[in-house]
Amino acid sequence: MSNFNKILYSKIKIRLISELLVLFIIIPIMFAFDVFGIPLMLILTITGILVFLFLRYDDTFDNAQFKNWKKGKTQLKHILLLFGISAVFMVVMIYFIDKERMFFLVYKMPWLLLIISIFYPVFSVLPQSLIYRSLFFHRYDNLFKNETLKIILSGLFFSLGHILYKNILVLALAFIAGVIFAYHYSKTKSLTMNVFEHSIYGVCLFASGLGYFFVSRMIE
Repeated sequence: MSNFNKILYSKIKIRLISELLVLFIIIPIMFAFDVFGIPLMLILTITGILVFLFLRYDDTFDNAQFKNWKKGKTQLKHILLLFGISAVFMVVMIYFIDKERMFFLVYKMPWLLLIISIFYPVFSVLPQSLIYRSLFFHRYDNLFKNETLKIILSGLFFSLGHILYKNILVLALAFIAGVIFAYHYSKTKSLTMNVFEHSIYGVCLFASGLGYFFVSRMIE
């Protein structure tokens, strides 16, 4: 390994803790205060590419985790069952929170829902899965020996990543979803399955009407 790689991939504890604080706490808070003034989707895409390249050339990372569909399928039934329960929960929730928005995109703007279904997994879900699951569980694994703690922290950081929406409901839903996604990733180490799971939750969220709360432009 070259000296550059040794510095880049150094796992000195203070270095890892500093990275963790900046990437998962400080930067999301800066987004909440609109420090960057750059579209979130652009930042996510660029960060996702950088994280992918970082992991791709990390000698200690198993690149099979980018796919690992075979192992991912071992959790597929559980993922789909939990998703079915969650989908019902989403519909019930939007019914009581704001009935008028229930299935709004399905009835009024199906073309937009289709666009979301196509581009959301690529430009939003994939970068988030790389950051909050692939990178987190690999790079910072040694900081947290307890797997349950890692799953909960992944969920918390994922929730904090949504702080820019400035909505308690969004943070709560993101935390629950983050824990679910982290749990299944911990079991499978399959990025492909994780992207699939995150995507169906996200599309269902928008289809049900709850996605309204995850659109910062509308909230503002």
